[in-house]
Amino acid sequence: MLEMKTYRYKGHSISDPQKYRSKEEVDEYKEQDPLTQVRATILSNGFAKEEDLKVIDDRIDGIVAGSVKFAEESPWPGDDEVLKDVYMDKNYPFIVD
Repeated sequence: MLEMKTYRYKGHSISDPQKYRSKEEVDEYKEQDPLTQVRATILSNGFAKEEDLKVIDDRIDGIVAGSVKFAEESPWPGDDEVLKDVYMDKNYPFIVD
């Protein structure tokens, strides 16, 4: 199991100018990126070759593209779906047995 604490490199939205952090801070976190570090570890220890990781990346890209296509081509859900699978416990947060 891998626990990977990541950092959001971009703003919350297109209109977010990110004035709350410096370029140096973002660059510092990019150097610590767990995905980049794991990839480097895999390659340096010979667990896989760059070509192997490229095959995996391409496969993931295909899955994501297929998911996006499915979502874009799917009909909008009906109004009756809005509360479907929503759970509520009237005693929360004071659960009494």
